Amino acid sequence: MNITVIGTLNKDLILPFNNTPIESYGGIFYDIAILSYLLGEGDRVIPVSYLGTDVAPQVQAILKKMPNVLSDGLKLLDQKNHKVILEYKSPSERHEKALFNFPPLTWDEIQPFAESDFFIVNMITGWDITLEAFQRLGAKHRERLYFDVHFLVMGIDELGRRFPKRPKNIQEWLEVPRFVQLNRREFQIIDDQVRSPVEFHKKYLSPDQILLITREAEGATVVYQSHGKITSREIPGYRVKRLVDPTGCGDAFGAGFVVHFARTGDLLAAVDFANLVGAANATIRGTTQVNMLTEKMEEIKQANRR
Repeated sequence: MNITVIGTLNKDLILPFNNTPIESYGGIFYDIAILSYLLGEGDRVIPVSYLGTDVAPQVQAILKKMPNVLSDGLKLLDQKNHKVILEYKSPSERHEKALFNFPPLTWDEIQPFAESDFFIVNMITGWDITLEAFQRLGAKHRERLYFDVHFLVMGIDELGRRFPKRPKNIQEWLEVPRFVQLNRREFQIIDDQVRSPVEFHKKYLSPDQILLITREAEGATVVYQSHGKITSREIPGYRVKRLVDPTGCGDAFGAGFVVHFARTGDLLAAVDFANLVGAANATIRGTTQVNMLTEKMEEIKQANRR
């Protein structure tokens, strides 16, 4: 199985609310590393992102230790790598600042890697990919296209500080993929007048699309068509003994969902597995301990016997 991941590979400085600062690679690096550990040696993870010259040697050295990751889609830019400073006030509230921004990826950068079994487009910056390139990808692979809305619904000021901002063309983005992932805050930024996930689905998505709303420790809500009717299910989350770092849990959720759904086609089981991967990610520091992911998943699974 080949999975192409499109977005931005960050250099992160995380200032946790209850711990010491963490420096690690972030953005789609979460997707890359987690997919690498969840997939087998015969599978392939293909990241497509720009990469700054200041971090390129170290990133390439790290990726060489992941034999199922192909780095051909990483395009070198003669500038500093995109950097994000995240300051947490609580597990679900943080201030974010973005520096050394990359341009959006165009179809020319994506087309050479547009033949895979599944695609994840993760809007780490909000301008990671042009709408035209996204629409072309969707026209070819809609049934296998997973979209994490993320910072598409955030603006940026002259100092790099991020703030909520609903794009006027949000409908054009949402109609492209089969799978749409939002968290509760992103849901409200898009439309704070919508009363329920089902109402949101009916207003913004077509019947064949699947909406996934992550709810931190509470789990996730999945909205989909069943027997000709749009319905929703809440899939409970997994308890963890100690929350270490919530950064990247949404990325981990998406990676986990895609792996399980691509293998089984079982929607509800894939959401449950995605919750488990997200919970395990919350117990490790940044991406520096991602090698512990599967071990943490097993520990959490045993502690939450269902």
